Amino acid sequence: MDEQVDIYDENKCFVGRTHSRRDPRADGDFCLAVHVLVQNSDGLFLITKRAHKHYLPDFWENTGGAVVSGETSFEAAMREFNEETGFTLEHKLGELLFTDKIVNSGWSCFMDNWLFWQDFDIAGFVPQEGETVAARWATIDEIITLHKNGEFVPFAETGLDGYFKRLGLL
Repeated sequence: MDEQVDIYDENKCFVGRTHSRRDPRADGDFCLAVHVLVQNSDGLFLITKRAHKHYLPDFWENTGGAVVSGETSFEAAMREFNEETGFTLEHKLGELLFTDKIVNSGWSCFMDNWLFWQDFDIAGFVPQEGETVAARWATIDEIITLHKNGEFVPFAETGLDGYFKRLGLL
C-alpha cells in the first residue's frame, strides 16, 4: 500500500497536499514523523530491535515512524508503538516534549518527540514482521553504550546524549 503523508511548509503549516511516504519530496516540502520513548516505573526505557531485512538491520531503536495523511502526531505515536510492539499506550500517560526540524534534500520532516510513562510486561511483546524482532527494557546508560558500539540507530546533530538531555532525562 502506498501510504500518503501530509505536506507542511518550513513553519509546520499544512499546505493542502499529500505525497507518497516512500518517494523523495521537493525541497521545502516537509512531512511529519514521530519518535516514541516509553519509560516504566523503574526508570527503564522500552527499545526495539529492527528486523534483519529492514533499513539499518538489527539496530536497536525507540519506536517511531511517519504520520500518515489525516492523522495527528499523537495518533501516529499511539499507532506506531502498537504496530511495532503489540502494546497499547494509554492516552493520558504521554507528552509531546519537543519537535525537531530536520532538513535533508528530498526527505525533510518535523520530528515530534513523545515520552510516555507506562509499564508493560516485556513477555507480551509482539514483533511486527519486517519491522521489529525483539524488545527489551534498558537504562539510559545501556542505550548510550549500544549507540557508541554502533548497535543503536544513529542520531543526527545533538547525538543520543543530546536527545536525552533535551528530553530532560540527563
